[in-house]
Amino acid sequence: KSGTFKLISQAAIEKALNRKMRARYLGPMVVISRNRGGAYLIAELDGTLLDRPIAAFRVIPYLPRRSIHFDLSNVDVTLERLREMEQSDSWGDDD
Repeated sequence: KSGTFKLISQAAIEKALNRKMRARYLGPMVVISRNRGGAYLIAELDGTLLDRPIAAFRVIPYLPRRSIHFDLSNVDVTLERLREMEQSDSWGDDD
C-alpha cells in the first residue's frame, strides 16, 4: 500500500561472518508503489527515491511508536520516471 512504512533487510550482512554488531535493516522507508514484477518502489524519509526496485522478500513492515507524517508529493522523482519504474517487470535487486 502506498505511503506505508517498511524496513529493508540487508541480505549481505546476514551472510557475513562479522554480522553480530551490524545493522540488519535499513529504514524506516516509505512505499511509493509496486511494479508489475511485484517489487517495491521505495523512498527514504527525506524524499529520495531508491534507484532500483526492492524485492518483496526483503521488505518488512515497520510499526512506528509515534505518528510519522510523510507527504508523497515530496518524493524527488519525475512522474515519467516513476511510471517507467512501475511498468518494469523487475522482481527486485538480483534478477
